[in-house]
Parts: sequence; C-alpha cells; structure tokens
Amino acid sequence: MRRSVRSSVETRLNRVRRRSRRILVEIGKTVLLIACVMVIASLLIFGYNFIIVSPYFQMKETLVRGTERLQSDVVIELTGLKPSQNILMTNLGAVARKVKTNPWVKEVSVRRDFPDRLVIEVTERKPVALIERGDGLYFIERDGTAFEKIGSGEKTDLPVLTGFYRKGTENREMLIKSLELLDFMASYSEIPEIRNISEIHGDDLFGLSLFAEGLCLKLGFGDYDAKLRRMKPVLADLARRNLSGYFIIDLNNPGKVTVQLRDFRVPVKVSGGVRA
Repeated sequence: MRRSVRSSVETRLNRVRRRSRRILVEIGKTVLLIACVMVIASLLIFGYNFIIVSPYFQMKETLVRGTERLQSDVVIELTGLKPSQNILMTNLGAVARKVKTNPWVKEVSVRRDFPDRLVIEVTERKPVALIERGDGLYFIERDGTAFEKIGSGEKTDLPVLTGFYRKGTENREMLIKSLELLDFMASYSEIPEIRNISEIHGDDLFGLSLFAEGLCLKLGFGDYDAKLRRMKPVLADLARRNLSGYFIIDLNNPGKVTVQLRDFRVPVKVSGGVRA
C-alpha cells in the first residue's frame, strides 16, 4: 500500500518536472525571440538614422529634361526642394504634383539617380494656335485644350481662332474643325499666298473663314482641297489684272467663286496679346 502511494507521488512529481522544463524552454525561446527582435529593430533604427544623416545620399544635383519654353531653374523652384535634401526621403509624387501646377507642363516624371541626383522629366504642352475667349487670348493645343492666357505684350506668330467662344459657351465641335483645318493647311503647299495664316474665324451658319496676307477665304465646312483648287485660277486672274488690296473670296459655292475687293480689312478685336 505504501509503495503504491509512493509510486503515485513520484509519477506526479515527474510529470510536474517535465511540464516545468517545457515551460522554461518556451520562456527561454520567447525571451530569445524578443531579444532578437529588439536587436534587429535597433539595427534598423541605427541604419535609418545613418542613411538620413549620411552625406552619401544628400542631393547634390537636380537635373531637368524635356523643357523648351520653361527654364530649368523655374521647374526646380516649383519643386520646393531644399539644398542637400536627402534623396531617399524625397517624396517623388509630391515633387511631380508641384511641377505640374505650371500650365505649360503636360506630363512629368521624377526619379532618383543614385546616389545624389534627382531627375525630372517634363513633357511640355505644344500650342498650335491662340483662341479668343471672353477675357483674352489663350494658348490652345491640338486636342482643343486651352491652358494659359497669353501675357500682355507677349508676341507670338501663332494663328488666332475667333468666333468659337460666345457668351461663356465654347462651340467645341466647330473648334475641333478649325484645328483640323490648321492641320490640313500645315501640309498644303499648292498656294504659297496662304502659307502664313493669321486667323481662322468660325460661324455656326457659314462655317470657317481663313485669313492670310491680304486674303479672306470663306471655306465653309470640309472639302478644303477641292475648294482651294478652284481658287488657283482666281489668283492667277487677279495677278494678270494687277489688282491689289484686300480680297474676300467665297469658295463655298461649287458652281462659282465670288471675289470682293476691299481697300483694307477691318481687324478683329482681340485682347491680351500681340500677334507678330
């Protein structure tokens, strides 16, 4: 009886010892894991602080590419970057957003050129004309995007688009047609007299009129090549008769060409810029 009780007690003690060992092992593992995490965290913090203060990653140059109208120092000023700023701590997205606030910037990308240079790639807007709006003249792209008002006294040789913006509303369809006409005329070389286009005027009823040196061509809507071919003998006849002045030539009627001679052209009133 006594042996049985003693054996039972010893069995229980052995179980307790085994459980205690397992608990101690688990505690040891946990302590070791915590210690490893603390060491790694300390190393990361040390490395992070080292990188921040290291002169190796301090920005020594900001390179701007792709600009024609904009100057590099203007773009750099927009970024708000500080001298010797850490290149790894620079928010590239924020820099790009700041540069894009300039109306001449269409697209921008910013990248790091390790170890100490930031590269800003800029795609500028390409104006093809000026458009007259309610408060002045604006540069406009080929897709019809007007993006900046021309400065007072600023000179440009771009043609002016008039009649497309009335009472605060833009005739988008007519505007796109005028830009298509500009595209057509850019590659049209049959009539040298109309190479230098100064203005395209839009009218909802009569369509487009093109102004060049000494000429106003009423072209209406489309079929420009055929209409301009009818103009060649008219110009030849005017030259033969030695007539000079300002000519309004209506090419809309396929059956005949109407020519009016004016002593001068009444200028279209525009504001905001100077056409060279």
